[in-house]
Amino acid sequence: MKLSSFFFLLIRFTASTTLVFCAVFIPLQTVGAQNNSIQWQDMQEAQKMAEANGKKVLIYAEASWCVYCKKMDKKVFPDQAVIDSMETYFYPVRIDIESDKQILVNGQKMTQQQFARTHRVRATPTIFFMDKDGTILGRQPGFIPAETFSKLLAYVGSDSYKTTEFKNYLKNHSQSSSAQ
Repeated sequence: MKLSSFFFLLIRFTASTTLVFCAVFIPLQTVGAQNNSIQWQDMQEAQKMAEANGKKVLIYAEASWCVYCKKMDKKVFPDQAVIDSMETYFYPVRIDIESDKQILVNGQKMTQQQFARTHRVRATPTIFFMDKDGTILGRQPGFIPAETFSKLLAYVGSDSYKTTEFKNYLKNHSQSSSAQ
């Protein structure tokens, strides 16, 4: 759902005939527009929804000082193909590898920092893929360009990883895309 903005400028005369200006911000919904951002979830909710709906959980491990995390936020996550793949296959969760904020993972309480240590996050960003039952399927560290990332999401999300190597998936996906 895309939001656009509209400003009204209100002019009012006061008793002393001084002009008073007041700007009012009114968000307007555009009907039928595509969602333009990833809807991040908390871990417990993402796991509940994944189990109920047969989707997977994507865990994005990041740090506030990470240059490549900022680049993912700016260049990759706003990409519509990434958003579409994410919505189709995953419930996404952000984890700050330095945070003491409590999360619930597979029924176990821990901090986000403990999650990162337990899963040996050595670099940020790191993407984890978790199945609907809470099993980590794999991880991918580092910055990934949007075009490749959207294909990786579809590859893991569609369970193609069970039968096809990623390089073959990319080759086949690129051929089918160029044929259209």
